[in-house]
Amino acid sequence: MSAETKAKVLEWFQDKSKGEKKKFYIKDVVKGLPAEDRHAIQDVVKELLDEETLKYWSSGSTTYLMLAEYFPKEE
Repeated sequence: MSAETKAKVLEWFQDKSKGEKKKFYIKDVVKGLPAEDRHAIQDVVKELLDEETLKYWSSGSTTYLMLAEYFPKEE
């Protein structure tokens, strides 16, 4: 896995999360980085999830990806 691809995916999440929207589908990431291989992006997302840099967020019917820093804290 390319460190360059990982940096691009992380930068994409950071840039897109500056607005109101914080939750994204994997297809949003793939579409946002058209020059990158879809499978490489999926591998990077898996690694970022393992590192807990990204987290899954589920509404019950839909699952999104988001930066861990924006993940709702449990009380």
